[in-house]
Amino acid sequence: MLDTKMSSRTSTGKSRIIVQELPVRQPQPARSSRGQGGRLVVTAAVGLGNAWGPYTQSGLTIGHVVVLMITPVVLATAWRWKMARWNLLLLLVWLLGAALTEVVVDDSIHDTALVLSRPLAVLVSFCGGMWALQGRPAVVRVYVVSFVAGLTCNIAIFFRSNPSIDAWKYGYGPVVSLAAILVASALLSRRMRVSAAVVVIAVALVSLFLGFRSEFMIVCSAGAVAVLAGRREARLSWKRAFFIPVGLILFASSVPTLYGYLASEGALGAEQQYRWEGQSEVEGGVLVGARPEILASYVIIKESPFIGRGLTPQVSRETRSDFLGKLRAGDVDFNERRENYYFGRGLFLHSILFQLWAENGIAVLPGVLLPVLLVLLSLVIAIKNGSGPYALLFAFLFAQLGWDLVFSPWMRLEGLYLGTAAAAALIFRGTSGRARESRMP
Repeated sequence: MLDTKMSSRTSTGKSRIIVQELPVRQPQPARSSRGQGGRLVVTAAVGLGNAWGPYTQSGLTIGHVVVLMITPVVLATAWRWKMARWNLLLLLVWLLGAALTEVVVDDSIHDTALVLSRPLAVLVSFCGGMWALQGRPAVVRVYVVSFVAGLTCNIAIFFRSNPSIDAWKYGYGPVVSLAAILVASALLSRRMRVSAAVVVIAVALVSLFLGFRSEFMIVCSAGAVAVLAGRREARLSWKRAFFIPVGLILFASSVPTLYGYLASEGALGAEQQYRWEGQSEVEGGVLVGARPEILASYVIIKESPFIGRGLTPQVSRETRSDFLGKLRAGDVDFNERRENYYFGRGLFLHSILFQLWAENGIAVLPGVLLPVLLVLLSLVIAIKNGSGPYALLFAFLFAQLGWDLVFSPWMRLEGLYLGTAAAAALIFRGTSGRARESRMP
């Protein structure tokens, strides 16, 4: 300690010496550049390892193998967080429930491996994300860039052997949108609002003109939330609490109306005009009425809601008839050939949530839904704090995850999204809480 002498005068005119002790800053031990470099290499391997996986639809990749090799480290990192422990436990429930179902229905070894790889992919991605996203800024940047690059390469490899599938809708669209949202978030954090808006609008328009309507709405909704949640005051006032939901309601009603006008006039191409004209006439509208299999899924699930049916379940003729009857009642474009679409290879419900529920039973639901809930809570915190960049990111993740869970097949939502999004949400909630505590007097 160093002694610093300061003089002052007393009421009697005599001077006195005040000795004040000032702390001496102790030299911080230098971080090992070799250790830091090693962490960067492992982080890049985790992200770029997404370029290939033995089970493409499940999201299980070589990157997960890297994470498993450092299991003690990543598991210890995740276990420090209370909510992370709950997420891990629920994912283990999903894994054990799926294993029990596979034993009961006597699925093949290949099908069992595919079924179990799904919760494992979410679990390992979550632990890897918790480990990487708590690193230094350079580590986080490397992880984010390599993660997006790895996903993009994974999709390119997949579509080389499946050239007939719509590559933008079933692969590149969500990943490119995620990359654009990350770039826009970085621009917003630097107060480059116009540039961020250009990036968001550009990627939304690309999806629109390529016929990927749901992704267009997801990106637009995230952009609207970011605009409405931008910081205007030091704290959330009643005006912002009122105008944010009202603005979102107006946006949600105006954009479909504008899209309907453009599509019906043929301005977006003949295919989108045909789809709009057919789906807009269905009872329930474009959102629900055009996806009658979602409403009819309970016919399949109700027969085995707790255990499930396995990966490629055999569906009785009576159940098929009941399911198809629900489709005919609500779908004016129904035709008999669609029976093979739903039951040609076991069962295909075109919904991650209902598909997994039908296959593996009710044990799936908590592990699937909690990551989405964590992202939603982070979105609420970002809006409350007036953080436009984080509101943009978590609004996109919540909309993408929520839509895919209900309306998309599993190949659209790899386990990587669920696990990594949950890790990002937990870390944001933790850092946001500590920042609020540091500001308190």
